[in-house]
Amino acid sequence: MNQLLLLRFSAMGDVALLAPVVQAFTQRYPDAGITLVTRTKFAVFFEQFPSVRIIGADFDGRHKGVGGLVRLFNELRQLASFAVVVDAHQNLRSGVLKSLFRLIGVPSVTLDKGRTEKKELTRKENKIRRRLPHSVERYAQVFDKAGYAIQPARPFQFPLFTSSEVELASFLNRQAITPNTLWLGIAPFAQHEQKMWPFERFVPLLEKLYTDQPITIFLFGGGSAEIAQLETLRQKYPQVILVAGQLSMAAELSLIHQLTGMLCMDSGNMHLAALSGVPVLSIWGATHPDAGFGPWGQGEEAILQIPTDVLPCRPCSVFGNTPCWRGDLACLNDISVEAVAERVRKVLNS
Repeated sequence: MNQLLLLRFSAMGDVALLAPVVQAFTQRYPDAGITLVTRTKFAVFFEQFPSVRIIGADFDGRHKGVGGLVRLFNELRQLASFAVVVDAHQNLRSGVLKSLFRLIGVPSVTLDKGRTEKKELTRKENKIRRRLPHSVERYAQVFDKAGYAIQPARPFQFPLFTSSEVELASFLNRQAITPNTLWLGIAPFAQHEQKMWPFERFVPLLEKLYTDQPITIFLFGGGSAEIAQLETLRQKYPQVILVAGQLSMAAELSLIHQLTGMLCMDSGNMHLAALSGVPVLSIWGATHPDAGFGPWGQGEEAILQIPTDVLPCRPCSVFGNTPCWRGDLACLNDISVEAVAERVRKVLNS
C-alpha cells in the first residue's frame, strides 16, 4: 500500500478543512494510505475515514525545537516507507521535516498559500479584488501535485461520530429543551477582535430571536474567558444552553450536526458547522470570504458583511490580525441587530 505523509499542524479550522480532501482521497484511492501529522486533539476529524493514521505532534514537549523535529522524523520513518510528503501547512516545521525526508530520498510537494494574491486583496491601496481558491481547493491542488487527482465533495458532511452518542445523549437529557423547537447554535467568538461582532449586541439579538418563534439556543466557545462571557448571556436568558467547556470535541460535533442553523463569525466554529452540513450565517468584518476561507459548500446566503463598495477598505486582513485602519471597526459595528435577526430567521426557516 502506498503511504502518503500529510502535514498540517494547526489551526483547528484549517485542519478540519482537510477532511473533505482526505475523504475524497480514501474513496478514490482505497489501496493507498495517509499518515497525517497534526495535533492530537484534531484526530477526531478523521477518525471515521479508512486507511488514515493520525500521529499527534507535541510541539510543546517531545517534538519541540529542532531536536524535537529530528525525533519526530525518526519516529515517522520507522512507521512506513512513504512515497511522498504532502506539506499542507508550509511553515518552518514542515520545511524542516521535508528536508529531512529528502535526505533519505522521499520527495515532497508543498501547498501554495497564495500569499501574493492575498496581499493584493487586503492591501490598503489599489486592491486587486477577485475570488481566490478556497482552502479546500488548495489542499486538493497539492494532492494533485503528488499525483493523486481528487474532487472534494461540495457540500461535505462529517461521518457520524458514533463514539460520542452516549455522552451527547446524557448532556441533552440534563437540559430543559422545549420539544419541537428549532435548534440554533451561536458561536460569538473568533481569534481576533477584528472578526467579532460586538458581544453586547447578543443580548438584544437573543431578545428578538426568543420573541420571534419557539427556539432552543446553544452557546459555543472555548477557554475560561469566553465561557465567562457566555455565562453573562445565560444569566440574562437562563433558557440558553451553554455548550462551551461541557463536551468532548466528538460530542460537540455530533451536537452541531443536529442544529437547524449556526450563527458564527469567520472562525473555526463556522468551518465545523459547514463541514457538518449545517446552514451557517457567518458575520465578516476585517476579513472576506474571497480570500478563500468561507463556509465550504455554502453560498452568499451564509455570509453577512458590509459590501466593499460601502467600505472599500475591506478586506484589510487575511486572518483578522491587522488593526483597523479607520479606527472604528465600521465593518462590524455597522451590522445591526435587526439585520442579523432577519438573516437568522431566513436560515432557520429555509
